[in-house]
Amino acid sequence: MLLERRSKNNVKTVQHNFQNQPPLIELKNFSFGYEKSEWTLNNLSFSINDDETILLMGSSGSGKSSLALCLNGLYPEAVEGYSKGSVLFMGHDISEMKKGVLNQKIGIVFQDPESQFCMITVEDELAFTLENLSVPREEIDCKIGNILQTIGMEKYRHEKIHELSGGQKQKIALAAVLLMEPELLILDEPTANLDPVSSLEFIQLIERIQQEQNISLLVIEHQAEDWQEAASRLIVIDSKGEILLDDKPEYIFTNHQELLNEEGIFLPKEFQDTPALAFTQPKPRVSSEKILSLENVSFSRKSKQILNDISMDIHRREIIAIAGENGAGKSTLLQIISALLPINEGKINFLGQPISEWGENDLRKRMGFVFQNPEHQFITDTVYDELAFGLRLNHADDKKINSTVSELMHFFHLEKEKWKNPFSLSGGQKRRLSVATMLDETPDLLLFDEPTFGQDAKTSSELMKKMIELTEMGVAIVMVTHDMELVDRYCDRVMVLNEGSIAFQGKPKSLWRNNELLNRSRLRKPHRVRFRNDMDEEAVYDLLY
Repeated sequence: MLLERRSKNNVKTVQHNFQNQPPLIELKNFSFGYEKSEWTLNNLSFSINDDETILLMGSSGSGKSSLALCLNGLYPEAVEGYSKGSVLFMGHDISEMKKGVLNQKIGIVFQDPESQFCMITVEDELAFTLENLSVPREEIDCKIGNILQTIGMEKYRHEKIHELSGGQKQKIALAAVLLMEPELLILDEPTANLDPVSSLEFIQLIERIQQEQNISLLVIEHQAEDWQEAASRLIVIDSKGEILLDDKPEYIFTNHQELLNEEGIFLPKEFQDTPALAFTQPKPRVSSEKILSLENVSFSRKSKQILNDISMDIHRREIIAIAGENGAGKSTLLQIISALLPINEGKINFLGQPISEWGENDLRKRMGFVFQNPEHQFITDTVYDELAFGLRLNHADDKKINSTVSELMHFFHLEKEKWKNPFSLSGGQKRRLSVATMLDETPDLLLFDEPTFGQDAKTSSELMKKMIELTEMGVAIVMVTHDMELVDRYCDRVMVLNEGSIAFQGKPKSLWRNNELLNRSRLRKPHRVRFRNDMDEEAVYDLLY
């Protein structure tokens, strides 16, 4: 049977030996689990049709990413898991398809794009994909140029992938998948590492590619705000791994808000009953005590200047956001503050002494760092041991270890994962574990790179509540984030990086007034500000602040 072929003008022609064309993907009573005694996905039955755009939502750990990997045949075999029921691709059971064929027809851009790279440079990565597809050598150069132009990354062709920002890596991962010309494109939280404007541009890019290539699209997202108009269907998976809802997005968001709230799923702002103005959390009074300062700090990598003349102070009890477009140097600055990267020029003082004079163990007791990729922090084989590691290093007794670990697992909803390998957790669970490992003792300064990445509404709210509690205990928190709603709601100050320099330091309310800087830094005002234009601006700020 000929399942699919492409004409020269890239329009797909589908041929079947039967009169009625089956769905592109069909699940029939499908279940999947990492252990026979516990199913992650339960009895799923639904279809994906040609040229359809489906939004897949669910609480953190509900099995969304696992489902994506089951659809293209990687699971259960790759993890030695278990499944029952069937997954059909164009009427054929995927378990009977030749290995490698399905992976080309169903392409996935993973939640962590780094996990799918094989080569060092952008060009080599894309060439590697084309060579595996047996594309003639004389066509490879042109195809690489075309796909980089499509995603707006032409100037990064010869860059090393590990030196790209998180958002830039996401685009390269997308390019590699698009080169395979898949029938179904699965995107797992594709905009989580993109600045606000790049996020909108990415969605517009995907919509254009879908129309040009006639592909079906499955988008896994916690935030539906910018995807809902493009999606024809919304499928919601509950915490038991079962399908809770399957209908048009607007219908679900309008008629099933209570169910969605119970599952901890973000509602788009326009469907929220809570007035936009009634959101402020009581913030602690910022202390005058300065705990860390940067003076005229610069950093370059080889001959490339990344940060230039950075000066800032951090005080106890405050939450500071570092914002800016992809590649502005936000994550680099966070690593410099934490002494994970050496500076070329300038001074850094922490708790009254140069940071270079701190011993490594003493420094890590007083300062915690949560990486953008949580897997970079994991060093043990179980969740329990990961949480106990720092306590054991500091010679805590067994009673202290057990009580602290139990408290952290309860707060971060990791009790059921106690003896699982950290690398086997969902993206959201990995993020919560990485944060929890920093809280076995109360530090003076906590640094977060995208703290709410992969989190549902409930766990995001709980995490931010925990941050507020920590600041009330005297902890200072600095976080890199693209989430302007988070900045607006929780942060005392925001610092905007633009082209390696500080373009703004001040209160969020002042930033929202600076339209020129917001445009230049590819940031968007929060929903509250964008959609309250009918009120007097000063009156709004008076109410909020």
